This record gives sequence, C-alpha cells and structure tokens, in this order.
Amino acid sequence: MDEQRSGDAEGTSRIETVVDVATRSAAVGLGALLDRPMDPGPEGAPATPLFPLDHWLRFAPSTPMSELGADGHPRREGLRAASGLPRRMWAGSSIEFHRPVFVGQALTRVTTTESIVPKQGSTGRLCFVTLRHEVSADGGLALVERQTLVYREAEEKATTASGPRPDAPPPEGWEWSRQVRPGEVALFRYSALTFNAHRIHYDLAYATGVEGYPGLVVHGPLMATLLLDAFLRAHPGAAPLSFSFTARSPVFANELLHLCGRPAARGKTAGREASGVQELAVVGPGGRTIVTGHVAYRDA
Repeated sequence: MDEQRSGDAEGTSRIETVVDVATRSAAVGLGALLDRPMDPGPEGAPATPLFPLDHWLRFAPSTPMSELGADGHPRREGLRAASGLPRRMWAGSSIEFHRPVFVGQALTRVTTTESIVPKQGSTGRLCFVTLRHEVSADGGLALVERQTLVYREAEEKATTASGPRPDAPPPEGWEWSRQVRPGEVALFRYSALTFNAHRIHYDLAYATGVEGYPGLVVHGPLMATLLLDAFLRAHPGAAPLSFSFTARSPVFANELLHLCGRPAARGKTAGREASGVQELAVVGPGGRTIVTGHVAYRDA
C-alpha cells in the first residue's frame, strides 16, 4: 500500500492511496451471496460491468493482527477526536458513478478525511468522520463516494441472545418490494468477501456479551447492497448514476427485511441525463425503517 498523509489536529486532512485489481472471484462471490449469477467472465472475455457497489469488495484491509482492537477493527490512533470511542458504525454513503468497472482493471482508491466532528449525543460522546473516496479503474475515474462513520462510547450492557423479532407485513405505498432474511451464513459470507473482522457480525458471544446487541448485526453496506440489487431486479438494464443510503437503526440476523422503492422527485439526486429517481427503503420488524436511500439512473 502506498500511503501519503497531510494535515493536523481536528481539521486533519488525511490522504491515503491504495491499489488493487478487479478480480473475477470476488464478483462471482457477490453473485452467490445475492443468489443470482453475476459472473462477469474471465479477463479478455466480452466486457460485462461489475456490480455498481463492487468496489466495497476491493481494497481489503491489511492491518496486522497485532494492530487490531478488541472489536476486530484496526485501532484508531490516527483519529485523535475519536480516541476513547471504540464503537464504530458505517452511517451511510453517497456515491456518484462515472464509469463502470470491469474484470482485470487496475484499481486505485484515494481517500481523504474531509472532516472529524465531535458531538455530544443523548447517549454520550459521538464523533462523525467523513471520508471522500475516489476510485479509478485503469487510470479513469470510476466513482466518488462520501462515506460517513460514527464513533461512540462503549456501552457495557451484556445481554443474552434472543430470537428474531416478529415479521412485519409488506409496507404499503411502494411501487415494488422484495423480501430477504439475512441469516448467519449470509453475514459470514459478506464479512469474508469484504475481509471485515468486526465481531458484531459473526461472534454472537461478543455481540451480546460485550456490545449488548440481542443478536448478530447485519452489516449496513450489506443492506445497501441488497437494496440496490432489489432496485436492479425491478429495473433490468438500468444504469445507476448515483446512489445514497443512510442507516437509521440496527437489524439482526434472521429478521425479515422488506426492500422497497418508488418514484421520487427528480431533483433529489438527479442529473447527468437521469431517466428517473427512486426513493428506496429497508423496512424491518415492527414496520420500522432501517435504511433510507435514493438512486438516480439512466435506462439502457
């Protein structure tokens, strides 16, 4: 990994550059996880674009075991404002797609820490970190993502595992919906695909006994991936121009999720000759909205 840094203190502008290659195996693995063939073929075969969020499978973290924290994440000495806040959540992302990525392309990701904002919430101290990722494929800009991470204080509230909450009926008022029930195997597979060592997704004793969750936590980006996949199933041939999601509440293994979409105001995330914009949501137990999102797209 080639890394460059600049900046200091709370307004730190930290720049990191990493490289990778768009391999076929990860793309095939994602297709298996989503339960539909997504084999782009070997390098040199007729070009088939990879899944729009395929970049989340790339640039696997290379932190040595000795530098991981108790939760499985790398220790965060570099984020001064987040020191002492061991719990981390991927709160959301906003992505602009510029060109598709294909198997065999050389990938580069340049990450800039745009802001580090400490806050005081109702449950204690918080720190919001905004990262800007620019991903290029064979030297051409493929996408720009702004990712928001939230760090919070530890809550030592051990609990015992409970079963999934009761299913909610399909929500009304949506143009289309799809139901999924991510279980332990799906969570394990996604952790493996992304080399995500966060223990709340696979270690039930840790998730319940240390972080106080009632079960294994479904990854935020996994729900976002399922949501965009559901949109693409409902709109075959659509090419996303932008996609955003915000995680609003945790959901746990084996709980029924409704992936929903409907037309939205074109001004929300439209642009670059979009054919349409859809409002998206993941609705979970009790009819609670777990994830909100938008996608602007161009028809094939």
